[in-house]
Amino acid sequence: MKKNILIIGSTGKLGKLLINYCRKNDIPIEAIASYKNFKLQIKQQSKLNIKHGFCLSRNIEVLKFNKFLKLRKFKIVYFLDYGASSLNYLNTIINNNSKTQLCIANKEMIIAGGRLLIDKINYSGNKLLPLDSEHFSMINSNNINKEIKKVYITASGGPFYFKKNLNLNKVSLKQVLKHPKWDMGKNNSIDSSNFINKMLEIIELSIIFDIDINKVDFLVSKNAYVHSMIIYKNSTVLINCFENNMLIPLVSPLIKIFNSKKIKTIVSKNFNISNFKLEIMNDKRFKIKRYLNRIKSFTQLERIYFLLLNNKAHSMYLNNKLKYNDILTFIFNNMPAKQSSNLKLNSFSNIISSINKIKSKYEIN
Repeated sequence: MKKNILIIGSTGKLGKLLINYCRKNDIPIEAIASYKNFKLQIKQQSKLNIKHGFCLSRNIEVLKFNKFLKLRKFKIVYFLDYGASSLNYLNTIINNNSKTQLCIANKEMIIAGGRLLIDKINYSGNKLLPLDSEHFSMINSNNINKEIKKVYITASGGPFYFKKNLNLNKVSLKQVLKHPKWDMGKNNSIDSSNFINKMLEIIELSIIFDIDINKVDFLVSKNAYVHSMIIYKNSTVLINCFENNMLIPLVSPLIKIFNSKKIKTIVSKNFNISNFKLEIMNDKRFKIKRYLNRIKSFTQLERIYFLLLNNKAHSMYLNNKLKYNDILTFIFNNMPAKQSSNLKLNSFSNIISSINKIKSKYEIN
């Protein structure tokens, strides 16, 4: 197989980081796909001499992309996009490839696909590399469920956790989007500020590693150096840490395959005790704590509702139709009763169909 690389989501935050690294290291890219930023996509193709590019907000381009996926084999495929609809593309890639490294930062796709997705990847002979820092930190760990007592992932605290006197009912959009450590897109910034992203990552971790979700929780790590901690039943504890630089997970398969330039890290951080300070999140200002056990008990369908209603809440909040501190309340007020739905999730096509029906019902774009 040629060392063909496909990047889906090339014009987003992670996509731009990866494209820049590939340019500097002369790593050839077979194809890229964007959603709306067609102008940037064209610039990326020109700078890196990328032959194939697709703008997936256009129906004709979607048809061309699906045809392209059926005709090509890939060594590495990156999903750096947003939303569960990319399951269609992933399904085609899995069906037409083996021994392909599937590098996925799209947590919505993993959550919607559930264990059906993970099992299909495994059975096809392809390999999943999760790119979220928390999950990436665990790839070299012993992740056998029966040997694990507890798993913690970490949160940096976002813009509000360490400002204890701040009233979350009075925060501005500017404050919500101003993360103290990272420049993220609006959706990720909102989820980081209210810890919804940690619940999504807990669900994602349980799916990827097949670990009982009731064993998984999160801690706060202000310096964001520790990404996960595993407590085993034999009383040993494993702390997984690395500098909070998303290039580290992004380029790890490229370093192996192309022997490209490694990411420079500061060794002294390993010996700075403040980097290992962790604390339990007991701040009652954040509504996520009261919903924690409810979210952990979600069925797969409820997880999909949660994802989509969260996206709807983002849109309403950004358009001044919902208050920031009412996002979780809105989501749970609109969650369906468990017995109310007959949507089936036994195939990717059924999952996509269910997502489209829910989107239509709640007028979600």
